[in-house]
Amino acid sequence: MPTDSVSRPDVALISPYPRLGARHDGDSGVASYAANLAHALTDAGARVTVVAPEHDGEPALGRDGAVEVRRAFRAGVPNAVPAALAAARATGAAQVHLQHELFLYSGASGLPATVAGLAAHRRVGPPTAITMHQVVDPAAVTHDYTAMHRVRVPPFAARRAIGGVQRLLPALADTVLVHEPSFQRVIPRATVVPHGIEVPAPSAEPRAAVRRRLGVREHGLVALCFGFVAPYKGLEVSLAAAQIAGAGPGGPLQVVVAGGEHPRLAAQGDDYQDRLARRFGESATFTGYVPDELVGDWFRAADVLLLAYPEPHASSGPLALALAHRTPVLLSERLADVVGAHRDLAVPTAPEAWAARLRELAHDPAGPAVQRLRGHVEAMAADRSWPAVARRHLELYPGLGPRTPEQEVTRDDRAAAADHAHA
Repeated sequence: MPTDSVSRPDVALISPYPRLGARHDGDSGVASYAANLAHALTDAGARVTVVAPEHDGEPALGRDGAVEVRRAFRAGVPNAVPAALAAARATGAAQVHLQHELFLYSGASGLPATVAGLAAHRRVGPPTAITMHQVVDPAAVTHDYTAMHRVRVPPFAARRAIGGVQRLLPALADTVLVHEPSFQRVIPRATVVPHGIEVPAPSAEPRAAVRRRLGVREHGLVALCFGFVAPYKGLEVSLAAAQIAGAGPGGPLQVVVAGGEHPRLAAQGDDYQDRLARRFGESATFTGYVPDELVGDWFRAADVLLLAYPEPHASSGPLALALAHRTPVLLSERLADVVGAHRDLAVPTAPEAWAARLRELAHDPAGPAVQRLRGHVEAMAADRSWPAVARRHLELYPGLGPRTPEQEVTRDDRAAAADHAHA
């Protein structure tokens, strides 16, 4: 429904969104990303409406602090994106920004409708930005890749579909954003805006007390695998390394898999998480779903985060959390290349190589090897705060970037301009 000039937003973000009041919630990391971005934009002075999929128990129209949340379309149906774009236009926003990930809003059958909806929106709607949360080099889509991601079409068909989406969607947007410089090789006209990182609230609780509360050992090395449990994260490599390194009760190393089953796997009836727990249960602790209020605790408790992604296709939400909490990380060589990380953070693919690094760190969890990793993480975290990311977005939105005092336009002026454009 249309809005008046008093409530008309500057930006309409189309994205999954957590339940009101939560930040790390939802069926995709894109939801917490959108929540952080929306709040950062409002803190920078923009009015933001999020157009999100319907969610059981959540109101059709609600407020999450300064952010308006409209649950205005159904996910999982072919016309999800066209319906979301229509709802975004109805807000009268001066800028629409679609957070995109393959199959985030609908299955493969929805791709033609998504393209058609964006083409129609470009003719009648305000400027559109698209953040490509997933960027896949089609050459990397092999049989192993489709098997790992549970893609149920032949590799040649997957390559063709992915390549087509990554050509067509950028052509239908005014602005295209990606999170990592390496993704520009696949999306040449994209602008790189890093994945933002949160600034955790200070805590007076001693780290040892946090560990006791979470049920992990107070001494020795705690290595963390965090987030949805899914094959594309290389968890088998991390857990096989834990076995080789002798992780388990009473030893110098504890490995924790903190996260619930991936919703897409659950919907397919895939018991991947249970199979991992049966195979590696003696070498690792599986916590299941981590509620929002405990996310920061796990990163405080951990000595190192393990990210053994074999073929990254998106910026890593757990990596962003590690940077925020200054938690040391070990990365697969491919992920280190994608994010431009220091070579000291990179580990070769073989589980034996990961086991050797874990043994080195477990020898002295507070020693120089861990501190070197922490120093590289602190360097990576520079300029990735959400306020900096929000300012970069506003610079890219037509008409919403920083202005000189002589150029300053009030919100009501912008609303009047939007009224004229949509008349």
